[in-house]
Amino acid sequence: MDEQAYTPNPPNKQPSRRQILKGAGVIGGAVALGIGGGVYALRTLSGGSGGGPDSRTSPEGSGEPPSLERLADNVVSGGPGKDGIPAIDKPKFVDAGKARFLTDDEPVFGLEHPHLPRAYPQLVLVWHEIVNDTVDGKPLTVTYCPLTGTAIAFTGPPDGSALTFGTTGNLVNSNLVMYDRQTDSTWPQITGTAITGKRKGQRLATTPLLWTTWKAWRSAHPDTQVLSTDTGHLRDYGSDPYGSYTRNSGYYTEGGPIFPVLERDKRERFADKDVVIAIRAGKRQLALPKARLKQDGTVRAKAGGVPVTVTWDRKLAAARVDGAEDAFDAMWFAWYAFHPDTEVLV
Repeated sequence: MDEQAYTPNPPNKQPSRRQILKGAGVIGGAVALGIGGGVYALRTLSGGSGGGPDSRTSPEGSGEPPSLERLADNVVSGGPGKDGIPAIDKPKFVDAGKARFLTDDEPVFGLEHPHLPRAYPQLVLVWHEIVNDTVDGKPLTVTYCPLTGTAIAFTGPPDGSALTFGTTGNLVNSNLVMYDRQTDSTWPQITGTAITGKRKGQRLATTPLLWTTWKAWRSAHPDTQVLSTDTGHLRDYGSDPYGSYTRNSGYYTEGGPIFPVLERDKRERFADKDVVIAIRAGKRQLALPKARLKQDGTVRAKAGGVPVTVTWDRKLAAARVDGAEDAFDAMWFAWYAFHPDTEVLV
């Protein structure tokens, strides 16, 4: 049993994020809305190539994507030390009927494997942030950053090496910075690209995770396996040091980022914690407000000449994206901080 806890008072005397954060909120949401087939205008911040048939282009912004070096130079301590937030290295799973620690409205991150659907509860990930899993004998790293509201599953680097990851305890743009245990290279979660170390410049491939609720996921996948709270670590599963997604308040919905970010959207098109569907396709980035997708149902656009279709799944209350390299939910401030040249679907 791992008794290690994160450092409550790090040497630099900065308060840890868990000391700072209180409150509750909802990002994922469980509201099922009709699919209306709406088409969005496309707003380009810095001369992007995207745009659907009815898109329009906004004035150019001044933001440039931060280089790997700039990201590395702006890493800050989040409070815990290296591995102070322990990754789960030997995940255990239970059948849906035995997941009594989950309430219906609890957020889960769903992996739609054809023979082995799995749910990774937010209430477990919030204490660990990384699960080093395997599916069909292949590595799968499920990650979650509470501060940026991002859940991303990585399948590995371009050379196919089987990497496992831990938490550095550091942040950049308020986002989790991981390290791989094989080379000690460091990787911000949102970009999935190493900023230091032997693997600097390499980008991890991803596979979709659906951000939904336990009730919706269980209904769609009654044969699902669920990540157990039997993690080998002593944590107060069911409490959330950042708040709660089920009561729609707290850090997850209120205020701005606590830790420094490199770029802010001076136009304030969305609130900092508004959730966007963050999309990478054709070497371009798109942001689609999740609330608008819920309302209109389907969005079609192009990114770098690549057609992308985003659909609201009413049963799972989650976004599905076709045509993208990867896509995930993200708080607006975080996506913008990494991608100030993002195109915005409005």
